Amino acid sequence: GKMPFGGVLGLAWPALCDGPGPTILQALNQSGELDEPVFGFYLADDAAGQLVFGGVDPVHIASPFTWVDVSEKLWWTVTLDQVEFDGQTLTGSKTAIVDSGTSLLAGPKEDIHAILEIIGAKNMSGLYVANCQNISSIDFTIGGSTFSLEPEDLVLQQQGDECLLGIEEIYIPNNPLWILGDVFMRKFYVQFDFGNARMGFALARKPSDNWV
Repeated sequence: GKMPFGGVLGLAWPALCDGPGPTILQALNQSGELDEPVFGFYLADDAAGQLVFGGVDPVHIASPFTWVDVSEKLWWTVTLDQVEFDGQTLTGSKTAIVDSGTSLLAGPKEDIHAILEIIGAKNMSGLYVANCQNISSIDFTIGGSTFSLEPEDLVLQQQGDECLLGIEEIYIPNNPLWILGDVFMRKFYVQFDFGNARMGFALARKPSDNWV
């Protein structure tokens, strides 16, 4: 069902702010109430997500953090060293933003179309469906480290041999980019460090992993 909400809480950099005054992150940092100038994001398929200001919640973290510098202080932007799908290098963009407000994994048209051609996907009302056996992993290399989304990470729903994919194309004139949205953030817990202009990626602990 639909969940009512009062607005959108912007957690990007001040350069994107339209209104006067400090951003919410600036105000929180200036308040002295935060232990650290960071916030941590946890998303899950079948459990409540979590946003922590001033730190992270180790309960939801399953590996050490790998740190990557922010390349541009607008959105939470990073430079991509390489993107590969099924061993094929995708060359549509060298830029990615990490964004919890984007439900899927979004990429430049030429890269998404290359993926769809490799796996023989078809368009079903704006979403893409493919034979589950054809889906491969996609690897994002950022700051010298590779972050992989396996086939099961890319699938939203499965019915028989058919899988609904959590990918979409996005067109931004003169600025092709990848958006590492919720499909990516369900796999990786993200620590947004606005004090040091960097992001930390760690494997997110699945809800089932918390039971002994």
